[in-house]
Amino acid sequence: MKQLLLTVMMAAGITAMQAQVYLTEDFEGTGIPAGWGQNTLANDGGWNFGTNVQLQSQYFPIDPHTKMAATNDDDCNCNKSADRLYTASVDLSNASSQVFMTFESFFFNQTYQGSTEEARIQVSIDNGTTWTDVMVVPGNSGTSWESKSVDLSTYSGNPDVKVGFHYNDGGGWLYGWAIDDISIFSPMVGLDLAVTTVQVGKMDPTPTFVGFAKYLTGLPLEINVSVTNEASMPITSFDVSWTDGTNTNNQSVTGVNITSLQQHSFTMTVPYATLAGSQTVDVTVSNVNAGATELNTSNNTASQSVLGVDAHPDAMYVAEEGTGTWCGWCPRGDVFMHYMREQYPGQFVGVAVHNGDPMTVAAYDNGLGISAFPGVKVNRMATIDPADLETDFINRIVNAPPVVITGTAVLNSATSMLTVNLTGDFTQALSGDYRFAAVLREDSVQGVGSGFSQVNYYGNNAAGPMGGFENLPATVSYTMMYYDFVGRALMGGFPGQPGSLPATIASGSMHSYQFTFSVPSTFDFTQLSVAGLVLNAGNGQIQNAMNIPVNVTTGIDETTPSVFVSVYPNPVADLVNVSASLTGARDIVLSITDAAGRVFLTESRGTMPAGSHLFRLDAAGLASGVYFLTVESGEERIVKKFVK
Repeated sequence: MKQLLLTVMMAAGITAMQAQVYLTEDFEGTGIPAGWGQNTLANDGGWNFGTNVQLQSQYFPIDPHTKMAATNDDDCNCNKSADRLYTASVDLSNASSQVFMTFESFFFNQTYQGSTEEARIQVSIDNGTTWTDVMVVPGNSGTSWESKSVDLSTYSGNPDVKVGFHYNDGGGWLYGWAIDDISIFSPMVGLDLAVTTVQVGKMDPTPTFVGFAKYLTGLPLEINVSVTNEASMPITSFDVSWTDGTNTNNQSVTGVNITSLQQHSFTMTVPYATLAGSQTVDVTVSNVNAGATELNTSNNTASQSVLGVDAHPDAMYVAEEGTGTWCGWCPRGDVFMHYMREQYPGQFVGVAVHNGDPMTVAAYDNGLGISAFPGVKVNRMATIDPADLETDFINRIVNAPPVVITGTAVLNSATSMLTVNLTGDFTQALSGDYRFAAVLREDSVQGVGSGFSQVNYYGNNAAGPMGGFENLPATVSYTMMYYDFVGRALMGGFPGQPGSLPATIASGSMHSYQFTFSVPSTFDFTQLSVAGLVLNAGNGQIQNAMNIPVNVTTGIDETTPSVFVSVYPNPVADLVNVSASLTGARDIVLSITDAAGRVFLTESRGTMPAGSHLFRLDAAGLASGVYFLTVESGEERIVKKFVK
C-alpha cells in the first residue's frame, strides 16, 4: 500500500501550546469513554473501540494509531446511515471568543456501486435532541491518518455543548471512518506558526501525491508543506526554506491570511533531487509577519527522511499484467502500465496478458495464472496490484542480473516472417534449466464488437480519479478503445524454449538463439515490439529481459528506423502523451490531424538528443472523434491513431 510519510501531526503541536483545554480523548481506555454516547441503526454496535487490527477489515484496512474509535461498514455491510458518536457535555460558558476542536481522521469518502459515504461533525446544545452540521469532513488525500480542525467559536459561552461524529454509508456497502486524539480548546493569544506536515514524494498517474520508502537517486521530488496558525493572531506572510544538508532553497510566502487554527498547504518551488543514501529534508519557517515575535519557535521546523538508491544499469523489470475488457477495475492496470513506461522507459518491460476477451492468448493466460484482475506478475516472481508497480520497481531494479540480453527483431513484410535473434552475456555462472523466450507485443490494438469494449468501474467518476478513465462512460465503446502492450504470441512457449541454453553456463560466456514466427496479417506491423527473456525453467522466474523494436523490411536492405513512438492514453482526455525513443539526435515536429486531413496542431520541438522523451500535447479543444498524431523526424514520418 502506498503511504504518505507524515512527520508532525497537527494536534500534537497544538496540545503543547493550548491556553485552555475543555476536552481531550485518545480512546486508550476500554470501550466508549465515560459520559460519551452514540446513536446507530447498525447491527454491529455502530462505533467500536480498540486497535486498528481489531477494527479493520479486508477492504477497510486502517493504519496503526494506538487505540481509536471506528465504524466499519465494509465489515458488517449493514445500515450505517445514522452512526453518530458524541462527546460528553462540554462547558464553554467561560471560553474565550475562539474555540476549536482538532482530531485525527482516517476517512476516504469513497463511492461504490452508486452510493457515497459521508462523514460530518455536528453540534447539539439541547442534550442531543437536535444536531447542527458544522463540518463535512473531507476524504484523506493519501492512505494515512490526517489531522483535521473544526471552528467551534460560534458555541463559545454555551454551558452544554456536545460534539457528534456522524457517519453515513449512503445506503450502500462502503468503507468506514476512524477517529482519534480529540481535543477541544482555546488557542494561545498571540502569534505562532508551526510546520505541521512535510511530505516528500511525487504524483502518481491517478493523479495522487504519494510517498515511498525509497527513490532512485537524481529523481526530482516535490516537497509539500502544511503550516498551521496555532495562536490567535492572523498570519499574513512568512519565509520558508528547505535543506538536505547539501542544498538549501528559500522562498517567501505573502498575500495569505491564515486565521487561528487554519492550515495552509503549498509546494516548495524548487524540488528535491534525490541524493544517494538516507537523507533528511528539513523545512523551516521564519520571519513570520515580517519578523514579529512568536510565542513558540520550537515548532518552526519539521523533517522528512528520504532514502536514495541507484538502479543497476543492466537490470530490467518485467511486468506481465493480467487484464481483460470485461474487468471493470482493469483501467487501473492500463493507467499504471503506461505510467511506468513513461517514467522508466529504459528498464520497464510491460506486457498486457488478456483473459476472457478477443485478445486472449490461451497459453499465455493459463501460464501466467492471474486470478485477481488487474494483477501484475513481476519477473514471474510475485503478483502485485498495478498501483504498487513503482515502489516494487524501485525495490527490485537495484539488483544485478545474472545475464544481459541484447537482440534484434526483423519482420519481412513480403513474407510476414519475424526473425528474433537473442544473445545473453552471462555475468554469473549458472547451472540448471535456463532458457531463452520471446513475447511478441502489439500497441494500438483496436477491434470491432462488444468484446473490445472496456468495462470501466471508474466511469462517470464513480470510484475517484484514474488517469482520465473517470471522465469516460461505464463501458468505453470499442470505437474509442486502443489497447497497448498486448501480448500477441509466445516464442519458445510460456516456460521458454527447451535446450536454448546449456545446462552449465560459465561466467563471462555468451550464448545466442534465434526464433522465427509467422505474423498474422491482422496484426499492425508498425505497432509490434518484442520482449526478449531469459528464464529459469526450474522455478519459472525471469532472470532478465530486453525491449526490442521490430524493424519492418521488404527483404531489401533498408535503413533501421531511428524513432519509435507510442501514444497514450487512448482514448485521450485533455492531454495527448507522446513517448518517443530516439536512436540518435533528431529534429522533431509533432502534428495532430483528423481523418479529413485538417491540421489542428503543429509543434516543432527542435533537435532532441538520443534517448527517451515525453511530449504532452493539449487536446482539450478537440471535439470527440478520430485523430492522427504525426511525428516527423527528417525523412521519417510516424503516424499514430487516437480517439478523443
